[in-house]
Amino acid sequence: MDAEAIALVVGISGAVDFALFYASGQVMDRFGRLWATLPACLLMGAGFVALALTHDLSGARTWFLLLGIVLGLGNGLSSGSLMTLGADLAPREDPAPFLGSWRTLTSAGGAFTPAMVSAVTAVASISVAVGLVGLIGFAGAAAFWRWIPRFVPAPGTRRGPK
Repeated sequence: MDAEAIALVVGISGAVDFALFYASGQVMDRFGRLWATLPACLLMGAGFVALALTHDLSGARTWFLLLGIVLGLGNGLSSGSLMTLGADLAPREDPAPFLGSWRTLTSAGGAFTPAMVSAVTAVASISVAVGLVGLIGFAGAAAFWRWIPRFVPAPGTRRGPK
């Protein structure tokens, strides 16, 4: 694909992502954090795995566009979820140290991922690297499925003192 076509797909994906910022907050507040994070991780995991498997198919450009939209949808559904979970979990009496650590750890993932993708691409291929990112998305979904209900109460339930 030429640079203009790739930029157009990335722009469309970004527009879908941006359009869901407000909806993501509404889902988290009305239905609980799990209802925003779990579908987001599953969509992004499936999108990246599918992207890794469709690059050689006929119609690869169409797949790239469709999966870009899926990835934008998944990312948009998760807008603000990590920061919201951090605020939910922070101790009430002194949240700053916890939130500083939380932000450092969540930002480390965004900083580490390009290095991981580069390393895997150097050793294997970009398809393998993208597939690995998809599998990490599925692992994130499993982690959220396991720990959000345990540590973050559903909307409408009382939370005891920390």
